[in-house]
Amino acid sequence: MINVNRAYIYILLTLLISLFSMPSMAQKNAKPKKKQKTEIVTEIQPDPVGRKARPDRHPKELEKPMLIGGGTGAPGDYLHGIDVSHYQGRINWDEVARDSKVNYVYLKATEGVNTTDDTYRYNFNECKRVGLKVGSYLFFRPHLSAKAQFDLFVSMVDTKKQDLLPLVDAEAIKGVSIAVFQARLLELCELLEKEYGKKPLIYTGRNFYNKNIYGNSRLRAYKYFIAAYSFDEPSLYGDDDYVMWQYSATGSVRGIRGNVDMSRFVGRHSLREILY
Repeated sequence: MINVNRAYIYILLTLLISLFSMPSMAQKNAKPKKKQKTEIVTEIQPDPVGRKARPDRHPKELEKPMLIGGGTGAPGDYLHGIDVSHYQGRINWDEVARDSKVNYVYLKATEGVNTTDDTYRYNFNECKRVGLKVGSYLFFRPHLSAKAQFDLFVSMVDTKKQDLLPLVDAEAIKGVSIAVFQARLLELCELLEKEYGKKPLIYTGRNFYNKNIYGNSRLRAYKYFIAAYSFDEPSLYGDDDYVMWQYSATGSVRGIRGNVDMSRFVGRHSLREILY
Protein backbone atom coordinates (compact mmCIF):
# COMPACT_ATOMS: atom_id res chain seq x y z
CA MET A 1 0.00 0.00 0.00
CA ILE A 2 2.77 2.41 0.84
CA ASN A 3 4.63 1.61 -2.45
CA VAL A 4 1.44 2.17 -4.50
CA ASN A 5 0.82 5.52 -2.88
CA ARG A 6 4.38 6.61 -3.59
CA ALA A 7 4.04 5.67 -7.27
CA TYR A 8 0.74 7.48 -7.46
CA ILE A 9 2.17 10.63 -5.90
CA TYR A 10 5.16 10.55 -8.27
CA ILE A 11 2.90 10.30 -11.34
CA LEU A 12 0.71 13.17 -10.08
CA LEU A 13 3.68 15.46 -9.47
CA THR A 14 5.04 14.70 -12.94
CA LEU A 15 1.71 15.65 -14.54
CA LEU A 16 1.48 18.86 -12.56
CA ILE A 17 5.01 19.92 -13.51
CA SER A 18 4.34 19.23 -17.19
CA LEU A 19 1.10 21.19 -17.05
CA PHE A 20 2.66 24.33 -15.59
CA SER A 21 5.69 24.25 -17.90
CA MET A 22 3.61 24.21 -21.13
CA PRO A 23 3.20 27.66 -22.89
CA SER A 24 -0.25 29.18 -22.88
CA MET A 25 -2.28 29.62 -26.09
CA ALA A 26 -1.73 33.39 -25.89
CA GLN A 27 1.98 32.86 -25.74
CA LYS A 28 1.83 30.50 -28.72
CA ASN A 29 -0.06 33.04 -30.87
CA ALA A 30 2.03 36.05 -29.83
CA LYS A 31 4.37 37.36 -32.55
CA PRO A 32 8.00 37.63 -31.62
CA LYS A 33 9.09 41.17 -30.85
CA LYS A 34 11.39 42.87 -33.33
CA LYS A 35 14.76 43.98 -32.10
CA GLN A 36 14.94 47.74 -31.64
CA LYS A 37 17.44 49.26 -34.04
CA THR A 38 19.75 51.94 -32.70
CA GLU A 39 19.83 54.89 -35.11
CA ILE A 40 23.27 56.39 -35.53
CA VAL A 41 23.09 60.07 -36.50
CA THR A 42 26.09 61.33 -38.43
CA GLU A 43 26.63 65.03 -39.05
CA ILE A 44 27.12 65.57 -42.77
CA GLN A 45 30.01 67.88 -43.53
CA PRO A 46 30.37 69.71 -46.86
CA ASP A 47 32.76 68.19 -49.31
CA PRO A 48 35.87 70.41 -49.30
CA VAL A 49 36.86 69.23 -52.77
CA GLY A 50 33.52 70.35 -54.17
CA ARG A 51 34.09 73.94 -53.13
CA LYS A 52 35.77 76.41 -55.42
CA ALA A 53 38.99 77.52 -53.76
CA ARG A 54 39.04 81.22 -52.98
CA PRO A 55 41.49 83.17 -50.82
CA ASP A 56 40.71 83.19 -47.11
CA ARG A 57 37.00 82.55 -47.53
CA HIS A 58 34.68 83.11 -44.58
CA PRO A 59 32.08 80.31 -44.21
CA LYS A 60 29.19 82.75 -44.01
CA GLU A 61 28.01 85.54 -46.27
CA LEU A 62 28.82 89.05 -45.16
CA GLU A 63 26.07 91.08 -43.63
CA LYS A 64 24.53 93.85 -45.70
CA PRO A 65 25.32 96.61 -43.13
CA MET A 66 28.95 96.38 -44.30
CA LEU A 67 27.86 97.91 -47.60
CA ILE A 68 27.71 101.47 -46.36
CA GLY A 69 26.42 104.12 -48.69
CA GLY A 70 28.36 105.34 -51.69
CA GLY A 71 31.30 106.88 -49.90
CA THR A 72 30.37 110.36 -48.72
CA GLY A 73 33.55 110.88 -46.74
CA ALA A 74 31.89 110.53 -43.34
CA PRO A 75 33.78 108.47 -40.72
CA GLY A 76 33.35 104.76 -41.37
CA ASP A 77 31.83 105.39 -44.81
CA TYR A 78 34.13 103.77 -47.38
CA LEU A 79 34.08 103.76 -51.14
CA HIS A 80 33.11 100.36 -52.52
CA GLY A 81 33.85 98.90 -55.92
CA ILE A 82 34.00 95.72 -58.00
CA ASP A 83 36.32 93.73 -60.24
CA VAL A 84 34.95 91.73 -63.15
CA SER A 85 35.98 89.49 -66.03
CA HIS A 86 34.30 87.30 -68.64
CA TYR A 87 32.90 85.20 -65.77
CA GLN A 88 30.23 87.88 -65.22
CA GLY A 89 29.02 87.60 -68.81
CA ARG A 90 27.25 90.50 -70.51
CA ILE A 91 26.93 93.39 -68.06
CA ASN A 92 24.39 96.21 -68.16
CA TRP A 93 26.69 99.09 -67.23
CA ASP A 94 23.89 101.68 -67.14
CA GLU A 95 22.38 99.70 -64.27
CA VAL A 96 25.76 99.20 -62.58
CA ALA A 97 26.33 102.96 -62.64
CA ARG A 98 23.05 103.45 -60.75
CA ASP A 99 24.16 101.15 -57.92
CA SER A 100 25.42 103.20 -54.97
CA LYS A 101 27.84 100.42 -53.97
CA VAL A 102 29.93 100.83 -57.13
CA ASN A 103 32.37 103.73 -57.27
CA TYR A 104 35.26 102.14 -59.17
CA VAL A 105 35.82 99.08 -61.39
CA TYR A 106 38.80 96.88 -62.19
CA LEU A 107 38.56 94.84 -65.40
CA LYS A 108 40.56 91.74 -66.26
CA ALA A 109 42.57 92.35 -69.44
CA THR A 110 45.04 89.46 -69.70
CA GLU A 111 46.36 86.30 -68.07
CA GLY A 112 49.82 84.87 -68.56
CA VAL A 113 51.45 85.27 -71.98
CA ASN A 114 48.66 84.39 -74.43
CA THR A 115 45.24 84.74 -72.77
CA THR A 116 43.12 87.86 -73.19
CA ASP A 117 39.68 88.52 -71.72
CA ASP A 118 37.18 88.75 -74.56
CA THR A 119 34.88 91.08 -72.57
CA TYR A 120 37.62 93.57 -71.66
CA ARG A 121 37.28 96.13 -74.44
CA TYR A 122 33.48 96.18 -74.31
CA ASN A 123 33.48 96.54 -70.52
CA PHE A 124 36.16 99.23 -70.61
CA ASN A 125 34.33 101.36 -73.19
CA GLU A 126 31.06 100.97 -71.30
CA CYS A 127 32.62 102.01 -68.00
CA LYS A 128 34.00 105.15 -69.64
CA ARG A 129 30.63 105.87 -71.26
CA VAL A 130 28.67 105.70 -67.99
CA GLY A 131 31.29 107.65 -66.03
CA LEU A 132 32.71 104.95 -63.75
CA LYS A 133 36.35 105.14 -62.66
CA VAL A 134 37.99 102.17 -64.36
CA GLY A 135 41.32 100.37 -64.32
CA SER A 136 42.79 97.18 -65.78
CA TYR A 137 44.43 94.11 -64.29
CA LEU A 138 46.45 91.12 -65.39
CA PHE A 139 46.56 87.70 -63.78
CA PHE A 140 50.23 86.97 -63.11
CA ARG A 141 51.65 83.51 -63.86
CA PRO A 142 55.07 83.26 -62.14
CA HIS A 143 56.23 80.24 -64.16
CA LEU A 144 56.08 82.35 -67.34
CA SER A 145 58.22 85.21 -68.62
CA ALA A 146 57.46 88.51 -66.85
CA LYS A 147 58.40 90.46 -70.01
CA ALA A 148 56.06 88.41 -72.19
CA GLN A 149 53.19 88.95 -69.72
CA PHE A 150 53.91 92.68 -69.70
CA ASP A 151 53.96 92.82 -73.51
CA LEU A 152 50.56 91.11 -73.77
CA PHE A 153 49.04 93.43 -71.18
CA VAL A 154 50.18 96.68 -72.83
CA SER A 155 49.01 95.36 -76.22
CA MET A 156 45.46 95.18 -74.79
CA VAL A 157 45.44 98.23 -72.54
CA ASP A 158 45.49 101.87 -73.65
CA THR A 159 47.43 103.47 -70.81
CA LYS A 160 46.32 106.97 -71.82
CA LYS A 161 42.66 106.14 -71.13
CA GLN A 162 43.07 104.51 -67.71
CA ASP A 163 41.52 106.16 -64.64
CA LEU A 164 43.20 103.82 -62.15
CA LEU A 165 46.68 102.40 -61.63
CA PRO A 166 47.35 99.03 -63.26
CA LEU A 167 46.68 96.06 -61.00
CA VAL A 168 48.73 92.84 -60.84
CA ASP A 169 46.76 89.83 -59.57
CA ALA A 170 49.44 87.74 -57.82
CA GLU A 171 47.84 84.80 -56.06
CA ALA A 172 49.48 81.72 -57.59
CA ILE A 173 52.92 80.12 -57.22
CA LYS A 174 52.48 77.42 -59.93
CA GLY A 175 55.35 75.21 -58.88
CA VAL A 176 58.16 77.79 -58.81
CA SER A 177 60.17 78.70 -55.72
CA ILE A 178 59.29 81.75 -53.63
CA ALA A 179 62.54 83.37 -54.80
CA VAL A 180 61.59 82.95 -58.48
CA PHE A 181 58.04 84.14 -57.80
CA GLN A 182 59.32 87.29 -56.08
CA ALA A 183 61.95 88.03 -58.74
CA ARG A 184 59.49 87.74 -61.65
CA LEU A 185 56.80 89.73 -59.84
CA LEU A 186 59.33 92.51 -59.19
CA GLU A 187 60.40 92.45 -62.83
CA LEU A 188 56.81 92.76 -64.01
CA CYS A 189 56.03 95.58 -61.57
CA GLU A 190 59.13 97.51 -62.62
CA LEU A 191 58.17 97.18 -66.29
CA LEU A 192 54.68 98.51 -65.50
CA GLU A 193 56.12 101.36 -63.45
CA LYS A 194 58.36 102.37 -66.36
CA GLU A 195 55.36 102.25 -68.74
CA TYR A 196 52.91 104.14 -66.51
CA GLY A 197 55.32 106.34 -64.61
CA LYS A 198 53.76 105.10 -61.35
CA LYS A 199 53.99 101.92 -59.31
CA PRO A 200 51.22 99.39 -59.97
CA LEU A 201 48.89 98.08 -57.32
CA ILE A 202 49.28 94.41 -56.29
CA TYR A 203 46.29 92.21 -55.48
CA THR A 204 46.75 89.07 -53.38
CA GLY A 205 45.24 87.07 -50.52
CA ARG A 206 46.08 87.79 -46.89
CA ASN A 207 47.64 84.38 -46.27
CA PHE A 208 49.47 84.48 -49.59
CA TYR A 209 50.97 87.86 -48.70
CA ASN A 210 52.12 86.67 -45.29
CA LYS A 211 53.75 83.54 -46.73
CA ASN A 212 55.17 84.66 -50.08
CA ILE A 213 55.59 88.46 -50.08
CA TYR A 214 56.15 89.71 -46.53
CA GLY A 215 59.81 88.64 -46.45
CA ASN A 216 60.75 90.80 -49.46
CA SER A 217 61.28 94.45 -48.51
CA ARG A 218 61.21 95.63 -52.16
CA LEU A 219 57.80 94.05 -52.76
CA ARG A 220 56.45 95.41 -49.49
CA ALA A 221 57.06 98.92 -50.84
CA TYR A 222 54.11 98.58 -53.22
CA LYS A 223 50.48 99.42 -52.49
CA TYR A 224 48.33 96.35 -51.83
CA PHE A 225 44.78 95.23 -52.52
CA ILE A 226 44.15 92.38 -50.05
CA ALA A 227 41.54 89.62 -50.44
CA ALA A 228 40.18 88.10 -47.23
CA TYR A 229 36.53 87.08 -46.96
CA SER A 230 35.89 87.83 -43.31
CA PHE A 231 33.73 90.08 -41.13
CA ASP A 232 36.68 92.12 -39.90
CA GLU A 233 39.43 93.90 -41.81
CA PRO A 234 42.35 91.47 -42.17
CA SER A 235 45.75 92.12 -40.61
CA LEU A 236 49.09 91.39 -42.26
CA TYR A 237 52.40 90.31 -40.79
CA GLY A 238 54.33 93.21 -39.34
CA ASP A 239 51.05 95.14 -39.23
CA ASP A 240 51.76 96.06 -42.87
CA ASP A 241 49.42 98.59 -44.39
CA TYR A 242 47.25 98.10 -47.46
CA VAL A 243 44.93 100.34 -49.45
CA MET A 244 41.97 98.18 -50.43
CA TRP A 245 40.19 95.11 -49.10
CA GLN A 246 38.23 92.60 -51.20
CA TYR A 247 35.78 91.38 -48.57
CA SER A 248 33.39 89.24 -50.62
CA ALA A 249 33.18 87.09 -53.73
CA THR A 250 29.39 86.83 -53.49
CA GLY A 251 28.36 90.46 -53.86
CA SER A 252 25.19 91.51 -55.64
CA VAL A 253 25.19 94.52 -57.97
CA ARG A 254 22.55 95.96 -60.27
CA GLY A 255 23.15 95.07 -63.91
CA ILE A 256 25.26 91.97 -63.16
CA ARG A 257 23.82 88.46 -63.05
CA GLY A 258 25.24 86.24 -60.34
CA ASN A 259 28.01 86.92 -57.86
CA VAL A 260 30.64 89.61 -58.15
CA ASP A 261 33.77 90.45 -56.14
CA MET A 262 33.26 93.42 -53.82
CA SER A 263 35.95 95.60 -52.27
CA ARG A 264 36.41 98.86 -50.40
CA PHE A 265 39.11 101.20 -49.17
CA VAL A 266 40.42 100.81 -45.63
CA GLY A 267 41.53 103.22 -42.92
CA ARG A 268 42.28 106.68 -44.25
CA HIS A 269 43.01 105.44 -47.76
CA SER A 270 40.95 106.89 -50.60
CA LEU A 271 40.34 106.71 -54.32
CA ARG A 272 42.87 109.42 -55.11
CA GLU A 273 45.70 107.05 -54.06
CA ILE A 274 45.03 104.70 -56.98
CA LEU A 275 44.10 107.29 -59.59
CA TYR A 276 46.29 107.31 -62.68
